[in-house]
Amino acid sequence: IICQGCKKKLDNPDNIKPSQSEWKREDSYGIFTGVYCEECYNSNKYPYRKDRYYDSAYAGERLDEDY
Repeated sequence: IICQGCKKKLDNPDNIKPSQSEWKREDSYGIFTGVYCEECYNSNKYPYRKDRYYDSAYAGERLDEDY
């Protein structure tokens, strides 16, 4: 398994899939965004937002009761 930011290799003796590795990253909806080591994830090499929780304010249009 290779980090998508710095190309560092993760030891993978059990031949696990990238989506099961300790470096897997997901967005706040749980969608797989790639494999990034801790250094790249915490730097600007990770190209996605790092929101941990879903917030409806950032989800686009909303239908409110005041129509």
